[in-house]
Amino acid sequence: MGTENSQRRTRRRASDASWLRLDLRYLWAAIGLLLLTGVVGADDSVPFPGERSEWYGFARNDFEVDGKRVLVVSPKTAAPGRPWVWHGEFFGHKPAPDIALLNRGFHVVYLRVPDMLGSPGAVVHWNACYRVMTEDYGLASKVALVGLSRGGLYCYNWAVANPDKVACIYGDAPVCDFKSWPGGRGAGKGSDRDWKLVLERYGFPDDEAALAYSGNPVDRLQPLAEAAVPLLHVYGDADDVVPWDENTGVIAERYRALGGQIELIAKPGVGHHPHGLNDPTPIVEFITRHACPPVVGELPSSSKAHEVAGVQGSLASIDPDGVRVHHIVSPYQSDVTELRVLLPDQLQPGRRYPVLFVLPVEAGRGERWGDGLTEVQRADLHNRFRLICVAPTFSQLPWYADHPSDPHVRQESYLLNAILPVLRWEYPQARHDRDGRLLMGFSKSGWGAWSLLLRHPDVFGRAVAWDAPLMLDAPGKYGSGPIFGTDASFENYSLQRLITEWRSEASSQPRLIHFGYGNFRGEHQRMEQRLNELQISHAYVDGPQREHHWNSGWVVEAVELLAVPRTDAVE
Repeated sequence: MGTENSQRRTRRRASDASWLRLDLRYLWAAIGLLLLTGVVGADDSVPFPGERSEWYGFARNDFEVDGKRVLVVSPKTAAPGRPWVWHGEFFGHKPAPDIALLNRGFHVVYLRVPDMLGSPGAVVHWNACYRVMTEDYGLASKVALVGLSRGGLYCYNWAVANPDKVACIYGDAPVCDFKSWPGGRGAGKGSDRDWKLVLERYGFPDDEAALAYSGNPVDRLQPLAEAAVPLLHVYGDADDVVPWDENTGVIAERYRALGGQIELIAKPGVGHHPHGLNDPTPIVEFITRHACPPVVGELPSSSKAHEVAGVQGSLASIDPDGVRVHHIVSPYQSDVTELRVLLPDQLQPGRRYPVLFVLPVEAGRGERWGDGLTEVQRADLHNRFRLICVAPTFSQLPWYADHPSDPHVRQESYLLNAILPVLRWEYPQARHDRDGRLLMGFSKSGWGAWSLLLRHPDVFGRAVAWDAPLMLDAPGKYGSGPIFGTDASFENYSLQRLITEWRSEASSQPRLIHFGYGNFRGEHQRMEQRLNELQISHAYVDGPQREHHWNSGWVVEAVELLAVPRTDAVE
């Protein structure tokens, strides 16, 4: 075993990797870093054509795409990855968020297709515009959509058809069901003129056909949920034009039921106007947080990174075992970390594959206790269950917690704010909805798997822990002290406390799974007793006893418990 580990370490030291330089909290910190390393310099991108003017001090270009007028407002210096926002309608109304984003290096785009109300014809024009913006002018592969009022129909209908191209959606009193507006079939006023446009643009022969239509945004949220597209809706709760409960309210209820994430900002007593917020900071921060792509940095001169097939714009090394390796710099860890990704040998177009997080028990690439991803690959579990398997590394011993004062020991934030965004941007084949994210660990990473699920039940679907100290009652044991920092911090992650707050769900598959033992049978038995007392749905298998190690044979059973049958790849 020692010889095999030594050989693997030697191969890994020899492997090349791309550098994804991430600062997902502070965009300009990333810009500063890249400027220092020479990655970002003068903007040598292709200039935009057409008529040139100024918009609030920024360069504006007006030209045609697919026979329609488009305008692009450019920042003075483009942010890394060239992020952009795209307006569905009413560009220029309440411009404060756009101005703030331009100052942060975003481009702003508006395609003029009025009176098309997000119809299939409008989506065709949007497809053409997207191709031009990304292929000809190098804007980011995922865009932040801004849907104000009827602009919601444009944004959502295009997003549903292109979920992997959407970074996030900000809806401002958005129309999400044309039966509500302009149809006026609910509590809203409606618009006869625009209802006639709906019939014409969508090709409905009469009102009855339009009212029977099941292709409104409220009806088609599953693709967005599976792609984990974040939503933000701002609305007035007295809106009698686009009633919020017929549009935003329905979106929120259905999206959350699908495992999607949506933020709502209500404006008490406000109608359809005025739009926006007096302080646009929440809007600007939401878009900045989700629409800034991971930046592929400059590779060492000796590096021979390959472009990974099927991964949009990603440069990653491929190690001798066929595992994709990304090196990541983030503000949450004190040193360079790795993200290893093992894909099924065959990826079928149009399918999304569940993601199995193989959580490490050691810092860096330590292999005292074996290597989880190696065991997955050895048993061919990625092919057998059609899983995308990912293994992050950590600078310190991983307990999957954030230290209360050390900004570089933020393991939970690292997973949520660095690893998940990289996966979403770089692996469109993956499922990014809650039920498509599976957690597996043992020992301290078994604790971490349960902690992550219990603290973030809307982010992760199921978690399995094998031979783990589930009843740990104080920081300090097993090297946990430097990670938790204080008793108060530990209490935030204590499984004994978290299970008392867990809302058990009726499900054909329990979300909490624990089994087997090596060193911690007593911990599992005590946890089992407590779960039964609390009447929490779960699964438990006592034994068999195995060596406390990744390679002792338990990984196959763990994946079987997690992945059969509900999380198989979906259309």
